[in-house]
Formats: sequence, structure tokens, C-alpha cells
Amino acid sequence: MYDFTSESVGLLIVYVIIAVFVLFFPLAFTYSMLFAWIHQSGRQKKLLVREKRVAQLVGGDNIHTLSKPINLEQISQSGLVMTNITVAPSWWQLFLGGIKSFFGGQIQSYDKVLAYGRAEVMQRLREQALGKGWSEVINVRVETSMVMNKVKGGQQNKLGTIEFVAYGTGIR
Repeated sequence: MYDFTSESVGLLIVYVIIAVFVLFFPLAFTYSMLFAWIHQSGRQKKLLVREKRVAQLVGGDNIHTLSKPINLEQISQSGLVMTNITVAPSWWQLFLGGIKSFFGGQIQSYDKVLAYGRAEVMQRLREQALGKGWSEVINVRVETSMVMNKVKGGQQNKLGTIEFVAYGTGIR
């Protein structure tokens, strides 16, 4: 019969941690390669359904970059409408983007992430405006920034997420 000691249990824990790290990253990378596009296309389809639903409720688009409202009705109230989202590419997209950036040219894997982020933040702005009772949002602006972590030595981690902020003036 084998007697477990604290030393053998500690050694077992170390082996398990090493095995997790050795197996986790290749498995996560492979999962990202195989299923990230399915996840992203599913989110894109849900976003399109939400966009159609809001367009039907409002009778068109209720957000505009114009500084004056489209409908020439009396404005009784106005206020700030703002929302944000952060998105990040999958490990596979980062891998492909790294290879493509080495050779130069358009990085299509990043383009998909950027297009989704912009569309999602604009849709959230539409939904927030409807939820607060604004008939239109004018003077809409979208800002994009990288959210990067500092790593040891003061260098910036290039694998950060992208933040999208959309804001405008809600009117009714």
C-alpha cells in the first residue's frame, strides 16, 4: 500500500500544473482556430437581427452624424447618449495577423474584429436611445482606442483589446 506524504502530494500538484500549461495553450489555440469563426459569425447574425428589429420599431435609423435632426419637429428635450464595448481578436486571428504584419498588407482578420466592434457599439447606442425615450440621436461620434496592459519591464502588451465608444445628443 502506498502512503501519501506532503512531499508526494506537492510533487503531484506541480506535475498537474505543468501538464495543464503544456496542454492548455495548444488546445486553446486549436479551439480558437477551429471555432472562433463560428462564434463570431453567430454574434454577427444576432447583431443583424437586433438591427432589423430596431429599424422596424423606429421606421429607419435613429442615429445620425448630422448636427441637426432629420425630422423638423420641435425639440423639447436633449441629453447625452453614450455607450462602449471592448472586443479582442481570437488567438488564431492574432497569429494570422502577426504573420501578415510581418510581410505587410491588409490584415483581414483584424478588419473583421473592427467591423464587428463598430457595428455593435452603434447598435447599443440605438438601443440605449430607444430605452431612454429619445426619438433621434444626432451628432454621433465613434472613437476607437487600444486597451493595452503593461508587462514587466514597462513594455506594452501588443495583444490588448480594442475599445469603441459611441456618443451623441439624444433629442425628443
